[in-house]
Amino acid sequence: MLHIAIICKTFLKGGAEKQALILTKLLIDKGIDVILVNWYGEKIDQRNRKFISDNSFRYYPMNGNYLKKLNKFQKIIKHDEISIVISYLTLANFVSGVSKIFNRNLITIGGIRNEKLPYYKFLFEKLIHNYLNDATVFNNYSAKTKFEKRGFNRKKIYVIQNAIESKNSCLNSKSSNGEIRIVTVGRFVRQKDYETALKSFSNLVGRNRNKEFRYYIVGYGPLEKDIRSMAEQLKIDSKITVFINPPDVPGILKSSDIFLSTSLFEGVSNSIMEALVAGLPVIATDVGDNNYLVKNGHNGYLVPCKDIDTIVSKLEYLSGSEKVRNEFGENSIKVVETEFSKMKLLENYLSLFSKLQ
Repeated sequence: MLHIAIICKTFLKGGAEKQALILTKLLIDKGIDVILVNWYGEKIDQRNRKFISDNSFRYYPMNGNYLKKLNKFQKIIKHDEISIVISYLTLANFVSGVSKIFNRNLITIGGIRNEKLPYYKFLFEKLIHNYLNDATVFNNYSAKTKFEKRGFNRKKIYVIQNAIESKNSCLNSKSSNGEIRIVTVGRFVRQKDYETALKSFSNLVGRNRNKEFRYYIVGYGPLEKDIRSMAEQLKIDSKITVFINPPDVPGILKSSDIFLSTSLFEGVSNSIMEALVAGLPVIATDVGDNNYLVKNGHNGYLVPCKDIDTIVSKLEYLSGSEKVRNEFGENSIKVVETEFSKMKLLENYLSLFSKLQ
């Protein structure tokens, strides 16, 4: 029987944490023994805590300084007879790699979730990947290609894209009195380029005075004040609703008409995947693995970064036809069901375990 530890820096709200929890449940349901390790034990989103509790996961929140936590983790590995450690993001990848130094028979699998990293972090990840861990799972092909060119050992890179639950996918009947609702879900950080999104929405409103638009911005982060201030400067604040970390993101998505993502870089976007599950057409920048999620003219459109004119043009086209929106929305659901299922994620990881053992 396999004994696996999955370690994250935190279990706050985020894409890596969400995928770690999904994988944990899939492995346990398959009869595999799995423990969850939270390096910063006090940092956990309440919804993630509930998910862990509801599913009776074995959960280890770590406390103390780095050396104490590292020592405790080595004791857990020995006590629970852990044979494989799966980690997500830089700190956890390092802890995983160091653990292999103390446990030579341990298989360690790191995780990289983005196609772009700060230079110092990239160098650190390269060291961990090439010299410590047995493998690194990239959740996107774009990062794999870029990192290989910059010296990552290609023989140790595996791509396993994100998965999402799609059993509740459906097209909802919108009741908006003719108002077209555009939605963006994402952290309020530079990467998401809300400046382009807001300017695009402003131009859309200005060019279509005969139509009613509303823009839902869903997320949280350090740029919240900047986003609100820019909306006021553009004089579109009356047409914008900002939701800060709301409990029912799927409900907001299902009440919307078009999903917009203006990110400057990505891995595999969980937010776009959730939009596909909600049956939305998507307009997204052509970054990361967005081209695996969004098929031009099929379930949405890919656009260049910061290309406001093209974004507005696509928004106008989709807002002008409910028939096209519904057709694209149905196609979005099919993309998720066929290419990003949980069973595919599980099969990919089981195959990786077999290769590394």
